[in-house]
Amino acid sequence: MSNEIKKEATSLYEEEVKKRAAVAKAKLEAEAKAKKKREEAKLKLPPPKKYFDVKVECMLPATLTYRVLAEDAMQASELIKNMQPTGVRHKIIGKKDIKLTVYDSGSSIIRWVKNLLR
Repeated sequence: MSNEIKKEATSLYEEEVKKRAAVAKAKLEAEAKAKKKREEAKLKLPPPKKYFDVKVECMLPATLTYRVLAEDAMQASELIKNMQPTGVRHKIIGKKDIKLTVYDSGSSIIRWVKNLLR
């Protein structure tokens, strides 16, 4: 009779081990699926946005105004070569872009350059 009890106890123990193994396996598979979904979600996120400084070199129809103290018109035309204008009137509509340069914001590292004049 003790052999029968031992066999029954062993079979119950084996069944319990199989059940726990199945539960553990299911749990691991669920965790693997959840991890895979999180990784896929990370891959689907768009890249983060950041600020850039953009400098556009262009030819622009503009009228520069200078205030000069001179004896005659010839002297006035010579004196403006070293002066800053007192006023600028421009027409954005007539501008012609030459070169476009993109920098990281607050930096002097050039990220992209495009020549627009062709």
